[in-house]
Amino acid sequence: MSKKHVVLAYSGGLDTTVILHWLAQRGYEVTAFLADVGQRTEDLDLIAARAAKGGAARFVSKNLREEFLHEFFLPCLHGHAQYEGRYLLGTSIARPLIAKAQVETAKDLGAQLLAHGATGKGNDQVRFELTYQALAPELNTLPVWRDPEFIATFSEGRKSMLAYAADHRLEVKASAAKPWSSDDNLLHISYEAGILEDPWVGAPAALFERMVHPTKAPDQVERFIIRWQGGIPVAVSAAVPNAPQGDLGVLSYEAGDTLAEGFASVFDYVDLAAARNGVGSLGLVESRYVGMKSRGEYHAPGHSVLLAAHRDIEALCLTGSLILDKERRAIDFATSVYNGYWYDAATEAHRTYLQATQATVTGETRIALYKGNVIIEGRRSPLALYDADIATMDGEGKYRQEDATGFIRLHGLPLRVRRQVQGR
Repeated sequence: MSKKHVVLAYSGGLDTTVILHWLAQRGYEVTAFLADVGQRTEDLDLIAARAAKGGAARFVSKNLREEFLHEFFLPCLHGHAQYEGRYLLGTSIARPLIAKAQVETAKDLGAQLLAHGATGKGNDQVRFELTYQALAPELNTLPVWRDPEFIATFSEGRKSMLAYAADHRLEVKASAAKPWSSDDNLLHISYEAGILEDPWVGAPAALFERMVHPTKAPDQVERFIIRWQGGIPVAVSAAVPNAPQGDLGVLSYEAGDTLAEGFASVFDYVDLAAARNGVGSLGLVESRYVGMKSRGEYHAPGHSVLLAAHRDIEALCLTGSLILDKERRAIDFATSVYNGYWYDAATEAHRTYLQATQATVTGETRIALYKGNVIIEGRRSPLALYDADIATMDGEGKYRQEDATGFIRLHGLPLRVRRQVQGR
């Protein structure tokens, strides 16, 4: 193999299409590596043809969907990981997996260099390169967007790149009419740059590729029941209404026909159901790891529903102390994932901890979707810690109310002592 053999993490988007051609023109032997992480809006065969036309010596693709769901998404679902309390980390989770598979490809082919399409302004360069260093410190990185010649050539950013693509007849998805960047995988699609760099501008209608806008969603509620086993959503069933219960006429529902079975099938079903009901759209300004603020639009239908449902079934099955401990740790875990430290020792240890918390997270959640809203209407579990005979407001049940007197007095002890000794 050539000493200038580079494996490029290739998506077929504007940046990597231009980078591939630019490297090939400078004598690099470029292997275009495409990670299939469940892209919903991309034609992978078209991307392969685009790579060949752009000058790739070879095109390698790996189907990573199952690994993405089980080894990367699931820990983040269990950890309720939301960066700055909002962003569901769809791109952040994918980067370490893509980089891992890219490293494996480079080793298989005997390549010496690794490259990606991330700019010098974003988080992805950090995520890719921290993974390279964690898994293959012997390989070298070719950070194209930090190369002075490349920067000078494309000094106007995406405008320069679109012109370059037109000059060299390179096919790209981006255009002057849709001047934004998108990243698509099984969990979500994200958009940034172009018109979106003004945080006051709303999301254009053309962004809604994977889901309908909430205002255009159906006028009726869609219901289904998710079955959980050890923290994993393993089946979806229809929610069949029974006769109204009690004087208030509240409908009762039971599980009907199975609509999906197995984690991957469940995710697909929930994702499509949420998408057609306008669930999962989020626009925000976030704090990038490199220091600047950025504006992004994120559409994560299935992830949004499963996060709400998982929180709810955990509330039924986990002790309050464990729920509180998980929530305390969630901020640090989400920040570590966002910043690219998936293979850091602390992050790995936390993933082991999260797996241990899920042993009793078994049961069902009944979901109602309506015009962008996720409503958890019911939950039940054979391992539920909720006991109506203890919690009931109708009589004593199993709880002795007089026991609360000593409980409150003991907890009030430091308050009384402080007042007595130190006054106000």
